[in-house]
Amino acid sequence: MKRSLRTEEKLQVSREIGTLSIDLGNTTTVVAFQAETDQEARLLDLPPITRTQGEIPSLVWFSETNSPSLLIGQEVIASGLAGKNDPNLSKDFKRWIGDPSSSDKKEFGLTPEKAGELLLTAIWEKLPTQLDIRRLVLTTPVESYRTYKSWLHDVCSKLPVDEIALVDEPTAAAMGAGMPPGSK
Repeated sequence: MKRSLRTEEKLQVSREIGTLSIDLGNTTTVVAFQAETDQEARLLDLPPITRTQGEIPSLVWFSETNSPSLLIGQEVIASGLAGKNDPNLSKDFKRWIGDPSSSDKKEFGLTPEKAGELLLTAIWEKLPTQLDIRRLVLTTPVESYRTYKSWLHDVCSKLPVDEIALVDEPTAAAMGAGMPPGSK
């Protein structure tokens, strides 16, 4: 049986090839996509984890005994768990990733590295299916660059992406403000 051209067009999903950018922050993580054919990036809405377009609260709630066992970003807030002193809640974990000397890490149910991995993995899983991510750009703090970079490499090596690029946070901030890289 031969299909009509219109039927074939409906079966094909339009794929957008491009770059995904993630700025993992202490309180908010920002996710944007720029297609190869677009001049500018657009913030992504990733329900139910985004609070607003492109913005995900940097919150991870994880429990091996309760169901559901994992809540990310806005899901944590919507469940009323964000303001509680709960050992299953990880917040402000980004600042401790790669810092072996921090005694504050003990207040988390998860290690900061595991909380960050769960957040990044959830972002990847919520991406719209029509996006064909060829390049992933991530921001990195200057203070713990080497250990943070190593952690990012370990986490992102599991993702199906051709290229991973790192931008230090001061350079990313300058670019976001419309200043050329290296500006002071």
